[in-house]
Amino acid sequence: MAKKETKWMPEYSPSDEENKWHIFCVNNGIIISPIAAQRGPNPKEWKVGISFMPDYKKVNLSPSIYDENIIWQEMYKIMKFYYDKY
Repeated sequence: MAKKETKWMPEYSPSDEENKWHIFCVNNGIIISPIAAQRGPNPKEWKVGISFMPDYKKVNLSPSIYDENIIWQEMYKIMKFYYDKY
């Protein structure tokens, strides 16, 4: 029997501008990541998790739920927000 492949979400290639926002957040201790809205294999709905160093264990979740087709764009919008804010 063939093993079923787990597919999390589509691949996404960030633009140079989006990479700049990501590097800014990493360098400033802002951790932004997609988090599955429900447990289990092959999630279809996602939230964006945000935490700040040094208290990286406290994760703030976005109130909105996104599907796998737009989660990356929404995550980078939040990175841009912090980039513009600071």
